[in-house]
Amino acid sequence: MELNENLEEFTVIWLDARIDTSVDCIDTKKHLQSIINYLKTFNDSAKCIDYIKAVKEEKVFLIVSGTYGEKVVPEIEHLPQIRVVYVFCQNAEKHQKWVSKHRIVQDIFTNKQRLYKKLTEDVRLSDASLLSVAILSPDSKENQVTDLNQQSVKYLWSQVLIEALLRFPSSKKAKSDMLKECRQQYYDNKREIDIIQEFDKEYCAENAIAWYTRECFLYKIVNKALRTDNIDVIFKFRFFIKDLYEELSKMHATYIASVPSIVYVYRGQYMTIKELTKIKENTHGHISMNTFLSTSTSKQTSLDFVQHNTTYPSLAVVLFEIEIDSTLATKPFANIKSKSYHKEENEVLIAMGSTFSIEKVEQDKQGIWNVNLVWSNKEDVELLTYMKKSLGQSTNLETFGSILIDMGELLKAERYFKLLLEQLPENHPSIGNTYIQMSTIGLNQSNIEKAMEYSEKAEKSFRMSYPMSHPCYGSLYLNMGRIQLFQCDVISARLNLEKAAEIFSKNTPSYDLQLAAVYIQLGNISTICGEQSKMLTELKRGLEIQLKHLPNTHPDIGITYSYIGTAQLTSGLSRDALDSLTKSWEILRKSLSPCHPKYFLICFTLSQLYDAKKDVDKRNFFLDELFDNLSGMIAQNFGDIELMSLAASMKDGSATNKDIKLFETRFKEMATPLERAVLEFRRFTEESEALLKKNDYDSVLELINKTLLYWQQKIQSGTIFLAELHYKKAYAYFKKQDLVSALSSINDAIEILPSDFPRFSKYQLLLGDIYRDEGNQKMKLNELDAALVAYTKAVNIYITYIQPPVHQTISNAYSTITKIHVRKHQFDLAKDNLFKARNSLPPNLLNSKHNLYNVERTVAYSIFRNSIKELINALDSDALEGFQKAVSTFTQEMSSLSFDIASTHFFIGYLYTNMANTSLAANHFRFALESAMPKHPIRKIAKEFSLEIKQQTLNFILADLLMIYSKTFEPEYVSRLHERAIFYCKKYPTALSHVKLATIYLRIGTVYQKAKNDNLAKSYLNDASAVMPPDSKSIDKSEKIYFLELAEAQFKYADYCMTQSNFEAACPLFQKSLHIYKMLLPATDPKIIIIYRKLAGIYASRLEIPLAIRCLEKVVANPVNEEMGMEASPLLSMLTGRKDTLPEVNFVRNKLHGDSEEEQEEYNDEEEKYQFKIEWIFQKSDSKHSTTQARIKHTKLKCELKPS
Repeated sequence: MELNENLEEFTVIWLDARIDTSVDCIDTKKHLQSIINYLKTFNDSAKCIDYIKAVKEEKVFLIVSGTYGEKVVPEIEHLPQIRVVYVFCQNAEKHQKWVSKHRIVQDIFTNKQRLYKKLTEDVRLSDASLLSVAILSPDSKENQVTDLNQQSVKYLWSQVLIEALLRFPSSKKAKSDMLKECRQQYYDNKREIDIIQEFDKEYCAENAIAWYTRECFLYKIVNKALRTDNIDVIFKFRFFIKDLYEELSKMHATYIASVPSIVYVYRGQYMTIKELTKIKENTHGHISMNTFLSTSTSKQTSLDFVQHNTTYPSLAVVLFEIEIDSTLATKPFANIKSKSYHKEENEVLIAMGSTFSIEKVEQDKQGIWNVNLVWSNKEDVELLTYMKKSLGQSTNLETFGSILIDMGELLKAERYFKLLLEQLPENHPSIGNTYIQMSTIGLNQSNIEKAMEYSEKAEKSFRMSYPMSHPCYGSLYLNMGRIQLFQCDVISARLNLEKAAEIFSKNTPSYDLQLAAVYIQLGNISTICGEQSKMLTELKRGLEIQLKHLPNTHPDIGITYSYIGTAQLTSGLSRDALDSLTKSWEILRKSLSPCHPKYFLICFTLSQLYDAKKDVDKRNFFLDELFDNLSGMIAQNFGDIELMSLAASMKDGSATNKDIKLFETRFKEMATPLERAVLEFRRFTEESEALLKKNDYDSVLELINKTLLYWQQKIQSGTIFLAELHYKKAYAYFKKQDLVSALSSINDAIEILPSDFPRFSKYQLLLGDIYRDEGNQKMKLNELDAALVAYTKAVNIYITYIQPPVHQTISNAYSTITKIHVRKHQFDLAKDNLFKARNSLPPNLLNSKHNLYNVERTVAYSIFRNSIKELINALDSDALEGFQKAVSTFTQEMSSLSFDIASTHFFIGYLYTNMANTSLAANHFRFALESAMPKHPIRKIAKEFSLEIKQQTLNFILADLLMIYSKTFEPEYVSRLHERAIFYCKKYPTALSHVKLATIYLRIGTVYQKAKNDNLAKSYLNDASAVMPPDSKSIDKSEKIYFLELAEAQFKYADYCMTQSNFEAACPLFQKSLHIYKMLLPATDPKIIIIYRKLAGIYASRLEIPLAIRCLEKVVANPVNEEMGMEASPLLSMLTGRKDTLPEVNFVRNKLHGDSEEEQEEYNDEEEKYQFKIEWIFQKSDSKHSTTQARIKHTKLKCELKPS
């Protein structure tokens, strides 16, 4: 309890610059104090405002001078602790204007007596509005208490605490301690000091009710203490509270015998709109009274108590109508008229902790809110019943301190245990247990030195009082084990826990719950050490005992579920872990204060889990739970001023990154080693993953080495966390391709973990990947034997740890082993491993483009490349028979590998073509075509992808064959092949993109060009143009090669058209070709320059001089060779020099077209026979005759033929 703490409900503050300057001021202070005992005076407005803001529980009545009021009122009027403001000055008119703007100001007072009267009325009104209740929400299924809010937990523990205090033995010291506190509170209030003296002399338990109903210090202090759950004040007044409760219980027995079974009582009450709304929203829920409740048997008397309120519109007038079934009541109530200080009142007093169901809330015509309550025993939920029962018939400070530990009030618990130690005689048997409790507090505060100190004192006390076989030593060993576990000394911890288990096992069932605690701690050790076979078994063994003896909502069960969740989390069982941790939270939120460290840690853990799952809403929900109660948790359990300041700054958003980092560091010191390990490892994981995403492997390794050094100092070898660190280290080295270091680190990790650990396979698979990459490195160095050894190790690991052993990774490994055997010319072994590769693929990937097709194609081509040497050797042989035998063997080999039969026969046909054996070549070409057709049996091994591939293969093979046949066969045969090719191109057009299909048409067209079939050539070249989409601004990189081929085909056909003087056909082909080249080739590429030269000639012949000039400028800027530059430069000068005569234009055109001198001379002779009349109009945009902006308009061209 703080010195000079206000124990009453109200505080009066007087702010005036002239306070304490006259006798009149001193008299005013005394009079104010007679109305409200707790008076604070200020002559500094800033200090006054700071004090008001610091007030937490009391209601403040502020008296302020007019001058100060104008400045202070706007700053404090919004604060909930401000009840009312009075302006006390000499000149009311001067301050009327600003006062009228603030509703919180009651009035301006120039007369002291009028001020005293108004203050007295307002205090009475405020006193009538004080009602301390806990609203318990209704359960939608069973309409019973369901602890859905913090008040429910607060109610639960307040009931347990009060129940414990009521069982304290009475003592004179308790009365003396209470009166000492009262004298300090009222040291300068003569009226109250006189009443305290009277109480000291005349009080006896039989008149406790009379003293409670008297207007004096007892009523004010007891009610506030109970309303605010001020544990220290309640404890100090325990003797009076107990007397009052017991006296009421005695009257209750007499009272219920004289009244009907159903009793109706009433209470008039002022309530804030917020409080009333909360009751309305929880209709059919429950309301519990935290204090003794004064009621009347008369409805009218209760209404008279609350006159219609016009002064405070924010307060509602409420009438509680309470129905009590006296046969069911578990709390005492009675008409206390005979023992009340006010004999004239029919007052029925109801004991604190009484609970009622909220039946109905309605407002009547007079504006009064009627709240109908019915007595309920629903407060006796299973958990509360168990806790009350566990208190026993009598309690003491040891019991009280234990309850405070469970409430999460560690600092208060420690203080009461110290008080107990002061009271106990030397060598008392309870001393040892008290030290154990104080050691537990130290442990929960993460203060190992304190925990060890008290544990050693407990052991010393036990040795003086009990034999070594006594169960108290089990508690000692359990406590020592927990301390050693916190220090991560798992070996010593396990030894002490095993000793505790042995002692408790001999004293069952009385110590079953202690034995369960031992099993749970042993489970935590197994979790840290990664002992998968033990951790969950031991934890669930402890849980089973707890469930047998404890209610399902007991906090110990909730804490055990959190340990189980942590174990599952470290085992990689994320879904199970989330279920267990959620179950833990659901129990702890119903049974622990939100400021309890265990509740705080479960919220923190869940926030981290949901953050990892990217569930922002749930993460923020649990973070809000933390920050809403952070300061309270630190204040109640640690009293750390720095941490409290950091918590406050984090809640209001003013914390810096440095503050947040410091808080996280300090907070993690509060956790158990297991919780701390999980939190630390999660932090490490987040940091390392962020660095891995940046491929910053050096920084990852630096972080890992620092973390390893830290954990090796904190935790012994053999833990899951150290194993994970070695795994991360191995992974970083693996990504750097430092395979030697990676191999060393992964072996360190594997040595630590037991083989039954769930994530053991992850470690082994990384080892397999390291061997695989080692094999790849050896292959690059052509160290095939070493590569084979490494890959064999890899595939053996994959087969063992990939379940089921049908996986692409295994198939890929077998594929690479196949390639190694191919390079070693071990073709039988290659085929064996290829079949293993095929058999290792899951069914859904068997025919996938990226799996079986690529695997077999790669291997088949490798074998083909080696086998082709035999064909070439046979080809060089004079004996055709030997070659045919080689072909037969080769064909069988390729077929067994599911190699593309069409491609196989195409290559053979090509070899026969080189031998000039057109007959055999034709046979194989025909077989290639037949193999590529849709009905061929090879199609049975492939579905959608295979269909597309075969269609593409068919189209391209047909086009390539036509190119070959045009050299070796007659045009008639080419025509027949052409018909089949076009048939399949048109039948399966979607198998190819536009550019691929156009390329095929251009190839076929080129074949007919060379076959001198111009009509067909033109037809299929037009088909090529028809299937092409409009010119695009970009080209897919995957089709670049086809576009280049298309551009080349267009250029060749355009060039062919030029030889036929078909400039109109050539020009668009050159333009399309140029469009593609400009997107795919550098601007200075010779192909582009040559096209510009060709187009310049066409534009000149069409008299499109600006276009011709533009093209020539490109040629002159980047000629393909010196000769081209020397030729183009004067031609460009001629056109740009405004030479308007047709001969000069014709000369340029002919030079660009490459006409011979004879052709030029012939043209000149023809010119003499004709006379051309040409009119040119040049439109120029500038004096430099810009060729990019000039336009030429051909207005008239007339040709006349003259006789020779």
